Amino acid sequence: FVWVMLANLLVSLFVALFFIPAFMQQFPFRTKSGKVFIRRKRCVIRFNRLYLKEIAFSKRFKWAFLLVFILGFGIPVQWLPEKIENESRFARAYNQTLGSEGFGNARPALEKIMGGSLRLFSENVFESSFYAEPERTKLYIRGSMPEGCTVEQLNQAITKMEQYLSRFDELKMFVTSITSYRNASITVHFKPEYEFSAFPFHLKGLITSRAISLGGLDWSVYGVGRGFSNAIHSGFKSSQITLNGYNYNQLYAYAERLKDSLAKNSRVRDIEIAGKISWQGSNIHEYYIDVDHEMFALHSVSMKDFYNTLRQNVYSSRLQPVFDGHTLTPVTLISGNAASFNTWWLSNDPLNKNDNIVKMPQLGTIGKRKTGNEIHKNNQQYKLVVAWDFIGPPKLAGMVVDDHIEAINQVLPMGYKAFNQQYAYWNKKDKTQYYLIFLVIGIIYFICAILLESLTQPMAIILLVPISFIGVFLTFYLFDLNFDQGGFAAFILLSGLTVNAGLYIVNDFNNLARQNIPGTIQRYIKAYNYKIMPVFLTVISTLLGLIPFIWGGQNEVFWFAFAAGTMGGLLFSMIALFIYFPLFLRLQK
Repeated sequence: FVWVMLANLLVSLFVALFFIPAFMQQFPFRTKSGKVFIRRKRCVIRFNRLYLKEIAFSKRFKWAFLLVFILGFGIPVQWLPEKIENESRFARAYNQTLGSEGFGNARPALEKIMGGSLRLFSENVFESSFYAEPERTKLYIRGSMPEGCTVEQLNQAITKMEQYLSRFDELKMFVTSITSYRNASITVHFKPEYEFSAFPFHLKGLITSRAISLGGLDWSVYGVGRGFSNAIHSGFKSSQITLNGYNYNQLYAYAERLKDSLAKNSRVRDIEIAGKISWQGSNIHEYYIDVDHEMFALHSVSMKDFYNTLRQNVYSSRLQPVFDGHTLTPVTLISGNAASFNTWWLSNDPLNKNDNIVKMPQLGTIGKRKTGNEIHKNNQQYKLVVAWDFIGPPKLAGMVVDDHIEAINQVLPMGYKAFNQQYAYWNKKDKTQYYLIFLVIGIIYFICAILLESLTQPMAIILLVPISFIGVFLTFYLFDLNFDQGGFAAFILLSGLTVNAGLYIVNDFNNLARQNIPGTIQRYIKAYNYKIMPVFLTVISTLLGLIPFIWGGQNEVFWFAFAAGTMGGLLFSMIALFIYFPLFLRLQK
């Protein structure tokens, strides 16, 4: 997109410098005259009188207009930290003022009053948006077998789905991948002539019905329309603390210590330690035996006797291979009870020891717990997540997380760290590019300062940019649009288009000053009349050129957000140019 824009601008510059003058020499324009021309001039004179009154009114109540501008854009009170945790002079002054209890009580109201469109955009649009990549229409089918099944069983079900898909001639191909008994995927590609038709939606409904009829496993179908899933995921927890360290066993010991500390809170439920917590996390369980050593001693049963009993029932050992005269045949010795022995037999089958019949429930308990933790490592550090469900408001849950992070970090040795890993729709790195907008505005300011030979006039031009940004904020907020890469491009494009409009008028304003035309307001009105039609036509042509990108709806990645943001910003840039630009220039009679 950037390279196309650069090529377009360079070609347009070449056309303006060389083609247009030559074209005008071949086809000279006639001087306009007649009734229509006179009527148009009279309309301009009437408009100038009204515009002079508007400028005088806005100058009289300049403070009110500037207040509307500042509050309309917004003061980011919501981004101020509650406290600054250090002993510097600035920190103490901040904590006594903006960090005080009185300001904290008034902060919710101040955020709504002073936050403006920036608060509405950042809280309701930006934080809930996501980046999407443009790609061809596809359907994704995923299947997962329950715990204890095999890859062969999953493959049988996926084969039936493949046989069903092979009936449709509208499909270009489908690609199947099976990595484990819990993960199989089919990616369906359509022929180009059917990608934008109703067939992908129709096929999705048919596949959903087919998945329900197959049964026996969890299916999810998505790609077009609303996604379908009959899977029950119970792996996600509302609160979590991440621990990093260089020794896995020691890190797990600290995680258990944190778990015990959290268990003392009556609002904390279902604490677990895992390598990763996700919405689609699948729980794998194992049976465990919690022995009571006192009961073992009371019944005169040793751990050796208990393990021997288990060993006799589940024994399996590979012996030396046997040569049958032609090849070596592998031999495995397996207990006869191995296939039928289960937890019921373990609980009810007696342990015969010195004519003393003892059953497992008398010696301990058999339980079931989650297992199968994946080991995650990043930058040579192991990672564990202590997660739990919190009963209460999110703010109170955050306080519990912060308190336990602070407490566990005080006992963690060097090389270990506990922190709250926040998950958002956007990657944190994606937000850094928005600081580049300030770089663009800074470059524009210095270029305008060089061209206009002034430091104040470029500032008036630059102030038009945040007013156009108000239009972007309100467009995405009011129409509930997703903000993706196209929205960022809209900010960049608006910075250039809005500045161009102000630069045209200021340039003519300075040229008229060299002609000794008295009164800065009169000079500004004259320069405004000279350039408002080119500016207006530029805005109208840009708006009309962006309309085709709106028809595709929000499914059109990049272009929809780009068109919507640019159109909203351009409309507000005209308000900025008409009302606020004279105030920023400080015109005098």
